Amino acid sequence: MKPTKLSQAVQNYAEITHLLTDSELEREWSWKDYNEGVRFAFFRVYEELRQLAARLGSSRSRSSHPLTTAQLTLAQYHAAYRDLQAVLIRVSDADAARPPAENEWPVREALVHIISAERAFFAVNLDALERVRSEDGRPLEMSEEAWDVFWMGDTFKKLKEGAASSELLAYYDKLHWRILTELTGITEDELLTPVVFWESTPMSLEFRTHRFDAHLRQHTIQVEKTLEAINIPFTEAKRLLRLIYAALAEVETQTIGAWDFGAAEQGKVLALINGYTDEINEILKG
Repeated sequence: MKPTKLSQAVQNYAEITHLLTDSELEREWSWKDYNEGVRFAFFRVYEELRQLAARLGSSRSRSSHPLTTAQLTLAQYHAAYRDLQAVLIRVSDADAARPPAENEWPVREALVHIISAERAFFAVNLDALERVRSEDGRPLEMSEEAWDVFWMGDTFKKLKEGAASSELLAYYDKLHWRILTELTGITEDELLTPVVFWESTPMSLEFRTHRFDAHLRQHTIQVEKTLEAINIPFTEAKRLLRLIYAALAEVETQTIGAWDFGAAEQGKVLALINGYTDEINEILKG
């Protein structure tokens, strides 16, 4: 599974609008009888995505493959991922390396921690699933040898030592979509699977899949506080884009485990969003 053309359309819109000032949001732009300026274009993108999410949600629930508990759990995690992306829109590598105070993590260090944790969550969860599915008698706890085999050829160890935040985010994006793809088939019974990690007792796979979301939310708050401390303002434009990224995640929720679901409907909405992007781009050039 890879990001869709719809997500690229949203990112293109964010690319040309994330730096808009409050006064630039007042520049003239209209849609039908609404003449509320460029600011309203954000709400048009938001509304189109929310409407699409509602329609796809209704269709998916009535389909032969409605969302499972595991897929809804992954959707919550995906919403957290899109939220972090919105918070980090166009934060430079230099700013991401700036600590907010002595002995406190810069954004880059928070990213390293987030990725490290999710790699561990993913590996132990998948190992537990394969233990149950294969009945191969492997130990309850993932061995160091199994860990090494699982991550053979992976580049994160090298990246975390010195890569810029933009490189870390590119790695994280691939990891995120891999997690969604490979964990999407968890059944209701498999959610009860015991998984051993650092705690003193095994925890259920259901608990561990929810940790993706909760842990990411925890450190997104940390990142927000860090950006505030280093004087990276969370402007109105970025707040509006955060709403749009949340709406995008709602649409993408309906495709988890049925990756082409609603492709035609998505195509219509991405054309509209591309149109809004082109219009705003022309206004900003003027």
